[in-house]
Amino acid sequence: MKKHFHLPLLAALPALLAACGPDEVDTDGYGRRAFKTETECRVAYKRERSRGLTNPCSGERVGSSSRVIYFGPYTSTSSSGTRYLDYTSAGKVSQNGLSVSPTGRVNTYTAPTVSRGGFTTSARASGSVGS
Repeated sequence: MKKHFHLPLLAALPALLAACGPDEVDTDGYGRRAFKTETECRVAYKRERSRGLTNPCSGERVGSSSRVIYFGPYTSTSSSGTRYLDYTSAGKVSQNGLSVSPTGRVNTYTAPTVSRGGFTTSARASGSVGS
């Protein structure tokens, strides 16, 4: 008895498995600033750090070189204020952050996530603003 493997299905397997991964922070509508050094980034976000952001800067290697670009927090500004997303200790965007109203009131903020639950669920977003 011969066994047949269909390569198109095997080639798609990594993509299918990735679709079953954990929820990811929804960064649609957010932007972030780039800096040459971590010091520049930390100085630029000194006020946000004093308000509760613990890790507002993250370095990312440029291609295969040893050069690193530092990014500030993901930021979203609207008429209701500005939201900042922190980074985890591993340098990934965190779901936790700050919300600063136009009057300067600071609240904790939990960003929406996008579910990548697999084959039978659709993408969804959820989130909340703390007090």
